Amino acid sequence: MDKSRAVYGIDLGTTYSCIAQVDQFDQAVVLRNFEGDATTPSVVYFEDETNVIVGKEAKGMLETEPDKTVSFIKRDMGNDAAFDKSSNTTPFHLDPSEISAYILKKLVKDANDANGFPEPVKDVVITCPAYFGNKERMQTKQAGIIAGLNVLAIINEPTAAAIAYGTKTNERKSILVYDLGGGTFDITLILVNGGSIKVIATGGDHHLGGVDWDTALAEYMLGAFNEQNGTSYSLDDNKMLKYQLLNLAETKKKLLTAKTKVNVNINWEGQSARFEITRELFDALTADKLNETIDATRKILDIAREKGFEKIDEYILVGGSSRMPQIKERVDAEFGVDAKLTDPDECVAKGAAIYAMNEAYRQAIEDYENGDADELPKKLNCERTNVMNVTSKTYGLGLINNRVGNMIFANTGLPISYTDTFYTTIDNQSGVRLPIWESDFTDKEKDVEVEDKFCRLVTTEPTVLRLTKNWPKETPIKVTFNIDNEGMLSVHAQVEKDEIDFELKVTGVKSEEEILEAQRFINKANIE
Repeated sequence: MDKSRAVYGIDLGTTYSCIAQVDQFDQAVVLRNFEGDATTPSVVYFEDETNVIVGKEAKGMLETEPDKTVSFIKRDMGNDAAFDKSSNTTPFHLDPSEISAYILKKLVKDANDANGFPEPVKDVVITCPAYFGNKERMQTKQAGIIAGLNVLAIINEPTAAAIAYGTKTNERKSILVYDLGGGTFDITLILVNGGSIKVIATGGDHHLGGVDWDTALAEYMLGAFNEQNGTSYSLDDNKMLKYQLLNLAETKKKLLTAKTKVNVNINWEGQSARFEITRELFDALTADKLNETIDATRKILDIAREKGFEKIDEYILVGGSSRMPQIKERVDAEFGVDAKLTDPDECVAKGAAIYAMNEAYRQAIEDYENGDADELPKKLNCERTNVMNVTSKTYGLGLINNRVGNMIFANTGLPISYTDTFYTTIDNQSGVRLPIWESDFTDKEKDVEVEDKFCRLVTTEPTVLRLTKNWPKETPIKVTFNIDNEGMLSVHAQVEKDEIDFELKVTGVKSEEEILEAQRFINKANIE
């Protein structure tokens, strides 16, 4: 196989993950796992540090051994969470990027073994929610590296969905991508023009997704059980009960996609309950969650109007949770459209695979032209894809008096570089603190300087730029923020014509030594 085609797209999801490739016919196809399924549950069960189970079997262990099982890990990206997992001898600790690496290793292992690839899956593009900030993106990329993969790029999930959709049309269209996954929600306006994908605006919530619908239904079912049996259980009382009800809720939610009512039977500690749930009741229980997505959609449409997009040509629904009938019904009614449900479970991975192939093809052409390759890669039979993204967050520099001076605002086109000048406050100052803040502010008129309580500190404290000379008070220091196409931030500082090394150290992002240590630990495990 042409090496420029031995690349893959991975949808690393909160509840389910998926891997895809562009085949020899230039069609994006999902690679099925060992169980024959297109998607793999993003659940990890630790028998011990050398025996790890990922996927469907691990999901089943949530009900019996929840303390040895981790799910919804994507929601903890950026939170510096640590999970203690005890082996027979010593406890060990894992963070979200390391646990995500187990999921990635399972995906590529199955892709290799179940599909009979002669060469290991290595070069990948991994997707993430458009709403992920700098830290979450860096941790997602490091998860791939820890898994032993060469991560060609990190791209936004709705952008990947638009790529998969955009390759099927040559028309110029503005498309609103409503992406409701298992644990995250993105709403993104994208301009598609043949092979060109331009992101106009993006927003959402990476703590809102189908699992919240499951939780609302589980709470109701537990309430019905308590009422019939005179008990007072809560979901926080017992993890086994919690995950039994969450798994049951997910099953009933999926049934209510096709049926108008379902019967529920619950058995717990010798007591039982039986009752009926209608689709109408389910919709009422989860109306507040749906309202949150509609509010976020309105905000993006407001930004779109400010950018000259008065009318949106198409609305597409992606993400497995968009299958719920209430989603299309509400979006259609709210915005007067006929939204399209487009391959919701697989289109993100397929779009990532198309993007991966384009990236690999571009690199192969470059290698040939530079003399680093002997053969010109086989010409693509599909249209080349060019993606122009925006930053999902606003980034600023911490100032005195607990203020933040924003420099790059959310929904600015990428790549972007912005330089501002700051000044020392005393004579012979030995250093300057450079705390970097991240926020959701978008109003350049009102949010130029904001209180730090509305922002999140990105950098590890103390972040100090050491000055090499005894500069006088009010010496100018130029600080440059750069954000690349992946949404990754870098910072550079300069005093007059003397460049000073400044390393942006992001809290919770591993050093090279820590990555190698994580790789050594995870490579000890037999992953099934």
